[in-house]
Amino acid sequence: MTSLQHVWIVEDDFRVAKIHADYVHAIKGFSVTENLRTGQETIDKLKITSHLPAIILTDLYIPDVEGSSLIAHIRHLYPSIKIIVISAATEIKLTREVIDLGILDYLIKPFEQQRFQQAFNKYLQELYLFQKSTNVTQNDLDALFYHESTTKLEPEDTFVKGIDLHTLQAVKSIFEESKTQELTASQLSELIGSSRSTARRYLEYLVSEQFLQTKLLYGSVGRPERKYVYRETYEQN
Repeated sequence: MTSLQHVWIVEDDFRVAKIHADYVHAIKGFSVTENLRTGQETIDKLKITSHLPAIILTDLYIPDVEGSSLIAHIRHLYPSIKIIVISAATEIKLTREVIDLGILDYLIKPFEQQRFQQAFNKYLQELYLFQKSTNVTQNDLDALFYHESTTKLEPEDTFVKGIDLHTLQAVKSIFEESKTQELTASQLSELIGSSRSTARRYLEYLVSEQFLQTKLLYGSVGRPERKYVYRETYEQN
């Protein structure tokens, strides 16, 4: 991501809101920009803000909010905002109501931080899918709806040391859009504007994920050079 994704928290318990904010700030690329206590405060803020949030985290038990009314309001007037419900509410009727409104995810209190991270990974998966310049594939949609994907945007991948999801997606797109292309670490570094060692780190990571395959290029002198090729193309040859 080239810029921070804004997150608003709607929670009347400031201690709980602080915990949720800490969880958000532990995820690279996201920042909590508003902490709101009531439904009316949220509605008023949405009317005047110059920068709508990417995600709103909201409880269902807000003092001035009845059931799913706040979520219905946001989904109707601001459909681009993704909503993650974080609540102790488990009533079937209310749960069904908010799910039918098209929320991104629903976390029942209490929950583990890893589960929180999964909700944000779901957002990232959708974000990257619709940033594509070409048409989507069935695999893309299966990944979005069924969480089965060769991209493997699982929580542990989000936090692999030295791997940024945005850069990773850019590298994958280079190989996907030109499936016959074979690249060295030096060539990739020029394409993504990084050092050779950084480019090699992403390439080797994608080899470990079985997305790429390596080939050895033997020259007249010195050690053979490693080239990287999209695994699907390699297996077809």
